[in-house]
Amino acid sequence: MFELFYHDPLWVSIGLACLAVVIIGIAKAGFGGAVGIAAVPLMAAAMKTDLAVGVMLPVLITGDMFSLRYHRRHVSWRHMRLLLGGMIVGIAIGTIVWWWLRRSDHLVAILNLLIGGLCLAFVGFQVYRMTRPKQPHVPSGRVFGFIAGSTAATVSTLAHSAGPVISLYMLAQKLDKKRIVGTMVVFFTILNLSKLPTFFGMALITRQTLITSACLIPFVPIGTMIGYWMHERVAEKPFTIIMYLAAVVAAVRMIYKGLGY
Repeated sequence: MFELFYHDPLWVSIGLACLAVVIIGIAKAGFGGAVGIAAVPLMAAAMKTDLAVGVMLPVLITGDMFSLRYHRRHVSWRHMRLLLGGMIVGIAIGTIVWWWLRRSDHLVAILNLLIGGLCLAFVGFQVYRMTRPKQPHVPSGRVFGFIAGSTAATVSTLAHSAGPVISLYMLAQKLDKKRIVGTMVVFFTILNLSKLPTFFGMALITRQTLITSACLIPFVPIGTMIGYWMHERVAEKPFTIIMYLAAVVAAVRMIYKGLGY
């Protein structure tokens, strides 16, 4: 697995990858809002971006399985059907984009710019939501449910960073918190499993990435346990701000590398 990491030095890369997976576990425990945004750029700081995206998918699916255990009974299937209809379209769009990217001679540079840019945009949006007393109005009809599902699936297929999109849609539905969380957990479980054919077909998941994923997966339950522990003992807002700052730093680094510096 070590050949996938940047050697600068090796322990730094491994540490960043492990930290990214712990953050995924914390996010899957429902602590810190959309702090999972920080995981992709942190993982990309440890290895090439296309490899990082491939390594993360099995890790995310493992995290989904832990979350599913606690939240699967609280699902709004009416909203789920709308999101899943859009999800199919979104995965198709994401697959087409990956097909185009894999044919490019500048794959890693484009990915760094794309994922770094998406990360900055989502962090900016989350900060806007945190600092505005009045939340933006989001339509709750069928059309927007389909659009939310397709947008989330496209972004997730490319960058595993669709949490803010679904959060915005679900919070506008005026459901109780358990049903919002349960619907999101089940949606992302189905979405991440549905991305597997694309990732195998585009060789984003290989034998090497699977071995690396297997070595990192034990850090998912560690992160989940830390997340549940933090619910009772740690102030959520300061932690979220720190994670967003880390995401911004890592995303700016990706953009800097993508521009060829």
